[in-house]
Amino acid sequence: MIPVPSADWRKQLRSANGPEPTNQARRLRLEPEDQHPIEDDLHFTNEWEHGLYQVPKARQAAMPDNETIGIMPLGKMRLLGSTREPDFLITYKGRAGVIEVDGPHHEGPRRASNDHSRDNLMLNAGVEWVRRLDVRDVHTKAEVEKFVDNFLARLARR
Repeated sequence: MIPVPSADWRKQLRSANGPEPTNQARRLRLEPEDQHPIEDDLHFTNEWEHGLYQVPKARQAAMPDNETIGIMPLGKMRLLGSTREPDFLITYKGRAGVIEVDGPHHEGPRRASNDHSRDNLMLNAGVEWVRRLDVRDVHTKAEVEKFVDNFLARLARR
């Protein structure tokens, strides 16, 4: 015998699954907001990512509407055999690039090999350019600005 659902079965199902998701696929949206940075209704894993976000956002604000930058932090993408979550997917002049913010947890040869494999998967999926910013090598905002400017210049000329 098949049970007959109640008239509000959709509402019951939604409430059973917890909070509604945001545009981002990461579990951050389920954590209390004071545990991670949020700006412009976008969530960031940590202060490093949030700090990096400030630079392309400033570049975006200085551009005309017909030449803007798309900034998507922490959006999941399905690649061959797995789901990946790049720190930033940046679109500019009809091209897509990825910026990964690497911290101390990216040490060791195995991690470097995993990062390289993940970068190749994204390149094979049509991402034009993947660049990694190691936060241990960045000490000033000017260094982050130079990194982002170089990234955008490279993305625009590919």
